[in-house]
Amino acid sequence: MPKKPISHTSVEVKLEAVKNVLENHQPVAVVAEEMGLHRDTVNRWVNKFKENGKEGLMNSRSITNSASSKDLKRIRELEKKLKEKEQENEILKKFQAFLKENE
Repeated sequence: MPKKPISHTSVEVKLEAVKNVLENHQPVAVVAEEMGLHRDTVNRWVNKFKENGKEGLMNSRSITNSASSKDLKRIRELEKKLKEKEQENEILKKFQAFLKENE
């Protein structure tokens, strides 16, 4: 028998559902029924988690503090820049190795 429907806004609840599906290998339909949710909701959470990790489960509309929203945006920008710099470093390392081979 399904439990009483729960709030969809809690990241912890979403993580619990995702963990039951991915780590405990429970079927999505079973997890959804146990938590009083629709299976499509749980499927969407699992897919968002696979794409973006825990951040994918955060609901941007539930963030009340605009500073938090700005901080999250800034973090994403910095992570993107960091990834670009890491890729540049890899290219430079390969180029340096190429130059050493051709000396």
